[in-house]
Amino acid sequence: MNLFIIPSWYPSSKSPLAGCFIQEQAEVLAELYPNIKVIVSLWGHADATLPLRQPSRWLSLFWWKLKQKKNGIRLRNGVYEIFNAKIHWSDRLPFGGIQQLLKVNRQNLQVAERHFGKMELIHAHVSYPGGYIAARLAEEFNRPYVLTEHMGPFPFPSLLQNGRPLSEIAQAFQQAAASIAVSPTLADRIASFDYPRPVVIPNMVDERLFTLGQPNSNKTVFFTLGSLTEQKGIDLLLDAIALWNPPAADFEFRIGGDGPQRMAYQHKAQRLGIADRVRWLGPISRAQAPMLFRDCHIFVLPSQHETFGVVYAEAIASGKPILATRCGGPESIVNAINGKLVDVGDAPALAQAMQKMAAHWKDFDPQAIRQDFEARFSRHAVAEKLYTLYQSVAAKK
Repeated sequence: MNLFIIPSWYPSSKSPLAGCFIQEQAEVLAELYPNIKVIVSLWGHADATLPLRQPSRWLSLFWWKLKQKKNGIRLRNGVYEIFNAKIHWSDRLPFGGIQQLLKVNRQNLQVAERHFGKMELIHAHVSYPGGYIAARLAEEFNRPYVLTEHMGPFPFPSLLQNGRPLSEIAQAFQQAAASIAVSPTLADRIASFDYPRPVVIPNMVDERLFTLGQPNSNKTVFFTLGSLTEQKGIDLLLDAIALWNPPAADFEFRIGGDGPQRMAYQHKAQRLGIADRVRWLGPISRAQAPMLFRDCHIFVLPSQHETFGVVYAEAIASGKPILATRCGGPESIVNAINGKLVDVGDAPALAQAMQKMAAHWKDFDPQAIRQDFEARFSRHAVAEKLYTLYQSVAAKK
């Protein structure tokens, strides 16, 4: 089977972590199922977005495009990446984003079929733009497509019109041979718009990278990893730490990640008088993350909303108990074996939960947490579900 993947998000030099779970899923499929030739359509993604409010960058972006090789094919970790640079900009302007992206994905699909033969299945990630592009190409080339939705909240506010998702999103779901949501909550949300209810297949985590390990600290270490934005609830975490007010000699809160709110959060920690307990780790690469999970006692991330929450799965892959909020994705990850949920925005409840887990983290069995993870979110567990779905779609052709 030739599988052509259209990822709305994908790692690039400007955003190396964007859509990394899509990239990793493609690599796992290529590794575990040699009968699938996996081809990914790339155009530069975040690197190729024209910043309309930063005209000083326009010249460098056009120069970047001129330097790119046309119809480039690269084999990376078993996945064939087809690249054609395509600058795109806001859909609110003429000849904007979606039309440019449709053109480049059509070009990449044609390149793929010239080199590898007919693409028997298209797999789009995120309904807009990827899903809509897949719907258009499916009509044009008579190819079936599968759509996985990751968007949270669904849909993004910018993709709503009169309280409904854009018509392009409706088309993406209604024409798909099958659709996937990464959590039951997301599937319910999608179905609430009268689209076919997606099957639930979670994101996967490479169990070979995230392993059990003992923390190297005399303190009880809470670890947080995520972008420093309002969505991730870091301000709530700081409020909860201040309410609990544990002694600095015994507790440390390590916060990994970067984002637009970093300075504001650091100032807030100072104002709350907890700066001596909070350690800001800065940007964390994919290679650094496994060690940081191993070197903590508890993982905590009180997000406002998550469609899935890969970092929670990475934490339980490392055998760590987790504290999360009832914000969508975590409800399908957290259970009695591996942690506790609190309500979104409830700082006192989070403070109480952290204090209780700090006293009882040893009651959580790392081996049991790991086994539960492997059964639900490991490479084999998730890839098998995807492969079964692919086969069922192919059989209907």
